[in-house]
Amino acid sequence: MNRRATLGVLLLTLLTACDGETGETSTETGGGGQGGTTATGGGGAGGSTGTTDTIDPKYKPLVDAILAEKAELGAPGVAVAVIEDGKITFTQGFGTRDPSKDDPVSPTTLFRTGSVNKMLTAVAMLQQVAAGKVSLGEPVTTYVPDFKFAVDASWAETILGQHLLTHSSGMYDYLVIDAPASQKTDAALETFMTGTFGSKDFLMNPAGAFWNYSNPNYYMAGLVAEKASGKPYRQLMKEDVFTPLGMDRTYFLGSEVLEDGDYALGKTAYAMVANPVLPDTYDNAWARPAGYATSNVLDLAKFAQFLLDGNEAVLPDALLQDMKSAQIDTQVFLDLVGYGYGLFANKGAYLGDSGFYSIPIVSHGGDIPGFAADLAIVPSLHFGFISMANADGAHFTKSLVTALTTLNTLPSPGTPPDTTVDPSTFGQYEGTYQDDYNVGEIVVTTGGRRSGDQHARRRRGEHPL
Repeated sequence: MNRRATLGVLLLTLLTACDGETGETSTETGGGGQGGTTATGGGGAGGSTGTTDTIDPKYKPLVDAILAEKAELGAPGVAVAVIEDGKITFTQGFGTRDPSKDDPVSPTTLFRTGSVNKMLTAVAMLQQVAAGKVSLGEPVTTYVPDFKFAVDASWAETILGQHLLTHSSGMYDYLVIDAPASQKTDAALETFMTGTFGSKDFLMNPAGAFWNYSNPNYYMAGLVAEKASGKPYRQLMKEDVFTPLGMDRTYFLGSEVLEDGDYALGKTAYAMVANPVLPDTYDNAWARPAGYATSNVLDLAKFAQFLLDGNEAVLPDALLQDMKSAQIDTQVFLDLVGYGYGLFANKGAYLGDSGFYSIPIVSHGGDIPGFAADLAIVPSLHFGFISMANADGAHFTKSLVTALTTLNTLPSPGTPPDTTVDPSTFGQYEGTYQDDYNVGEIVVTTGGRRSGDQHARRRRGEHPL
């Protein structure tokens, strides 16, 4: 694998992979043209102002990268914030808030966050740990006793709080983008997760067996935090997370975003989602803890500063460090990508053609119809990068790399990790497996394409390595 391809695997895995908010919209699921390029004024402390002509020349490579990537991704608009030495030094909007109009994006413009929301929910649950109301080693049924699975009532008791935050519960990914009106109220988080959810979902593997990204982990984490705190999830997030961090324009209701007025409309290709996506086009109260917040790069930059510097009034430093540290190996790219609590923890990355840098990068990305967002920090550099765009899959990974390499003094590149795969080890996975709840019998062989009946085996559920 060449360095550019590896960079894509590492950073795209780090920032955006396995984000379930992009599932089907018309059913319960498991799993365009270029906009304008006018940059508009900044906002917030240290933000740049004016058009791209007035931006500090040191940011020109970044601006050029953003404009090029915006065109490549087909995003009508994007807002970006950069943190250097712990301070917000650059905030800028590019393009348009509306795919069909000329209203410019600014750093204050609101976008949906998608799964960036998970790190916010993780803080709320860890606050309950700090308060002694939740133990990550206890079954979630300690706090939500009515949680159960129809298939096997004993399963719920095997899921611990730790499993939720690290995506290792084994719960099958399940999401409905736009829920019925009855599931758009605050009460729906508890009523759905202790009722309908258990009749539909199942464990794909024993809890704790391995990392498997699944949105229901964070639905339940939000509910555990709600029950332990005695506050509805939205109230808990506003009072205990957003307000203490100064995130005064982060919302969960479409009506709040409409009232605010400074918001982007999403450009989407998802079936049965109205295009463009308005703030109230879809909602799902029981999925809110996993990815239904709306925010802006200035608020998310404040959260990034919290991740970098800490704030004992919000979360004890020890728990914050746990949140940012790999608690489980995702095995997505050998052992280079771990997952903490609501955050991917990457051991390093290939940056352009200059080599592999052993600089830990902590981040999470989000995808939801019409929007994409990313928040990344590099603790050793006291650096952060946030992007929010109004188009499906518009992740500004190349711009992040440009910001990293042009705005920081990087250490010398190190020895690249050994990513060699030994085919002789494949035989250990041969065998017949049974999935009673999804695909049935699965036969794994090492025959590959040379057996001549690959398609027939695939029809029978056989998967050659």
